[in-house]
Amino acid sequence: MWLKKSVGIAMIITCVLLNALVLMGIFIPDKLPKPIAVSSDTPLAAALPPTVNLTATPSSITAGGYSALSWTTSGSVSGCTASGGWTGSKTPFGTESTGRIAAAGNYAYTLECINAGGSVKTSAVVTVGNAIAPPKAAPIVSSSGGVIYCGGRTPCYSIRQVAAHSSASNCWGYNLDRIIDISGFDAGFHVVKSGISSIAISSICGKDLAPSLAGQSSAEGQTRNHNATTKQNADKNMIPYFVGYLDSTKP
Repeated sequence: MWLKKSVGIAMIITCVLLNALVLMGIFIPDKLPKPIAVSSDTPLAAALPPTVNLTATPSSITAGGYSALSWTTSGSVSGCTASGGWTGSKTPFGTESTGRIAAAGNYAYTLECINAGGSVKTSAVVTVGNAIAPPKAAPIVSSSGGVIYCGGRTPCYSIRQVAAHSSASNCWGYNLDRIIDISGFDAGFHVVKSGISSIAISSICGKDLAPSLAGQSSAEGQTRNHNATTKQNADKNMIPYFVGYLDSTKP
């Protein structure tokens, strides 16, 4: 009999406790933690600016040479702009030649790229030294004791003889060891192709053609810069106007 009473009392206590827990959940809801609502207006992590890498290879050259600019970016770049030694819009990655650089000095090439996080600017510098003149060839002496100039090739001229041809109608110049009739070349090639006499007669007659081929000579307010490809074409186009050979050691 006492066992039945004990079980009944236990059941009554259990029911009372369960009802108390239910009532606490109804009347004291603020005691429980509330979930955190995320609004569409909640700011996300700020976007980071892009990374930009720009290199010049080689970074040191001599006058008349050129370097290759290469660049890469990361970070969803929307656009890049060049300034300094180059200009214009650039793709987020690429390679581009500086073209021949005629004068000695330091040339800075700057690239600025932008994305949603901001913009980043970086530069590469190409150092240009003075061109190194080739060593003069030693004269060849014949078996009879006489000096052989131009390695025995003919006709052979000295710098003094080339310099004597310095008028607009009779203008010679030399490219390495080859002498060119500049008057004929200008009339037969430049004027025919473009209608413009693009050779400054006063600056190259009787002189080295290297500065002109490097774009340092101008005529009628224009400058023609010969890059690697067009310089090769210029060398080829001068062949019909070949006059003879130059030997700087010849008196």
